[in-house]
Amino acid sequence: MTDFARVRTEEQILDVVRLAREVWTEYYVPLIGQEQVEYMLRQFQSEGSIAAQLADGYEYYTVSHEGKMVGYMAIVPDEDAGTLMISKIYVRKSGRGHGFGRMMLEFAESICRERRIGTLWLTINKNNSQSLAWYMRMGFKNAGSIMQDIGGGFVMDDYRMEKTVGGQSLADDVQEAAPEE
Repeated sequence: MTDFARVRTEEQILDVVRLAREVWTEYYVPLIGQEQVEYMLRQFQSEGSIAAQLADGYEYYTVSHEGKMVGYMAIVPDEDAGTLMISKIYVRKSGRGHGFGRMMLEFAESICRERRIGTLWLTINKNNSQSLAWYMRMGFKNAGSIMQDIGGGFVMDDYRMEKTVGGQSLADDVQEAAPEE
């Protein structure tokens, strides 16, 4: 059985911090190097930074299968803009290839439908060809390049990927409710 748990406690945050270190070190060092991975873990996946993100509207979820945490994700809904950003979606190496990433993506899509959000988006490193291909198979389209200075002398050179989620958005309701002229 696979379970999603919303991260709310210090213990859950620490679980995410530990898994982030494991996944990022294993997966991202070959892509962006050890120095940038360490910087990004300190800046974006430390206990304090995750707590600050939660206070700022991020929603973190852990994913467990048969009682063992296999991954985590973070989303940032912007209901006013009709968008939901997938900030993080990570599966530990032993869990890859078992459908957990797809389950997390489907979970994010279900949140979009529940909240009547029409666009799901994320950024992905341009050199992350394996994940880029996966997102494209999942229905995402490349919406352009983004280069962000993240401090410490590092930049993130990414693509913005977008996917339209089925169901009506709030903007559709307003348009439908408007009287015809």
